[in-house]
Amino acid sequence: MVFILFDKDTVYGIYKTLDLLKQNCFSFNYQKYNDKKTNENEYFDVKNSLIEMVKPELDDLRKLMLTVEIYVKITKYEENGLNALERILKHIKYRFDILEEKMSMDSRVHVKFPGNSAVENKMITHSIENNWRNLDMNNYLPIITQLRKYLITRIQKLELNFTTRVKFGSICETYASEIFYQVWPADQQNWNLPENSPIQTSEFSSCIEYQTEGVFGIVIDPLYGYNDI
Repeated sequence: MVFILFDKDTVYGIYKTLDLLKQNCFSFNYQKYNDKKTNENEYFDVKNSLIEMVKPELDDLRKLMLTVEIYVKITKYEENGLNALERILKHIKYRFDILEEKMSMDSRVHVKFPGNSAVENKMITHSIENNWRNLDMNNYLPIITQLRKYLITRIQKLELNFTTRVKFGSICETYASEIFYQVWPADQQNWNLPENSPIQTSEFSSCIEYQTEGVFGIVIDPLYGYNDI
């Protein structure tokens, strides 16, 4: 089990203990105050209350941070990230199979991936790397290596079968349609939203804002779990 600290826009960190969570509540509270997202009275009220919590209780900590719109979520943590990798790889296979089927059935269908090529795709972002590292520090490198290899293999397979219909570059929902898929790295919470729902994502927030036809998320990020994909 781990604690995730976040607000509407940012996941601040993932922590194994209540003491670490409390320590980083101080930092996140100050960051929001420094960014002018909370006022001075709110900042000092939360700061002073945190100081008074010698042995923090989760419910008390959670209620306190809600006053400045900072949230605490508990999620399952596994010492070995290989189970997460297995589940997410199955999901990635499932999503690529859908792309292959759509491209096979309709010669107008194109797909676009972030990055410069199959080998230099940007489906694994810096924050996604960090989330895998936090999930399993010991196995992080082989996990990321296997993820990258599989993504490259599946993208190259599309290129082999559909040549000019596989594109690379900046992805944007503006260009998404039923025949032009914009593929992006998602998490369990945002990959399969109802039509026109806002998509919460930090690194693609300027170009992928809403779930529309052709916005095609594939779960790469383990941050919010992987049991419901």
